[in-house]
Amino acid sequence: MAGRTFKIARSFVAGALAFGAMMSATPVLAHVVEVTTSLEMPADAQDAAAVKAALQNAVERVLNDTIAFKPTLVALTDARVMGERLLVRLLIADADGERMLKDLRDDSGSASPDEDEGQPRETKI
Repeated sequence: MAGRTFKIARSFVAGALAFGAMMSATPVLAHVVEVTTSLEMPADAQDAAAVKAALQNAVERVLNDTIAFKPTLVALTDARVMGERLLVRLLIADADGERMLKDLRDDSGSASPDEDEGQPRETKI
């Protein structure tokens, strides 16, 4: 009975310490957004300059019409052709979000779970 009481008390203390650590951490307001948008493929899809210009216009449209913060990071994370449209996925972050992504990448080796699929993950405790 005493062993069981000790385990319960130890669990309670560990939980209280973890809760206290979480409550004392100051949250940082970081903006990180992933946006998917589409654009019409240029008539000459083989012309890299035309595709680049169309993509740049789509990114500018997203930044002007969708995002309500000043981004410091804009990364193209995926692009797929679906019929006559090009679907693109953008990762957009502000300065705090960019630092957070860097910290996540430094801790786990990658900021994207897709890059490490099938690979064992190192976990720090």
